[in-house]
Amino acid sequence: MSLQAKTARVIRKGQEMEIAADEVEIGDIVVVRPGESIPVDGEVTEGYSVVDEAMITGESMPVEKRLGSQVTGATLNKNGSFKFRAIRVGSETALAQIIKMVEDAQASKAPIQKLADFVAGHFRREQGKSGRHPSPRPQPAR
Repeated sequence: MSLQAKTARVIRKGQEMEIAADEVEIGDIVVVRPGESIPVDGEVTEGYSVVDEAMITGESMPVEKRLGSQVTGATLNKNGSFKFRAIRVGSETALAQIIKMVEDAQASKAPIQKLADFVAGHFRREQGKSGRHPSPRPQPAR
């Protein structure tokens, strides 16, 4: 599942062109039309719209964006058009940072889990030293 826009419409050398979202560079002017996903993080330089930021912030109401407003990659432009200057791209975007934190959290154990593993391992070793194994459950009398 891809959360980020696959393409971006940028203005380079006075020409509007569509490029892969991962080719957007810091400082590029990005054009966003109604219904499009915002490809990278930036600051609005022209236009007005409302943006659905629920995917990033959890906020259920769309947020107004106008000159000077910050926009976040992977959020959804609702009804207006605007241009913004890219300020964070690639692994620096808010979405990329969230993904990295989730991956790091999944790859590590919580301190309490480490303690539980240690204690469980200790009991297994002691059980093996005594030669005792848990006895099977007694069967009910017939």
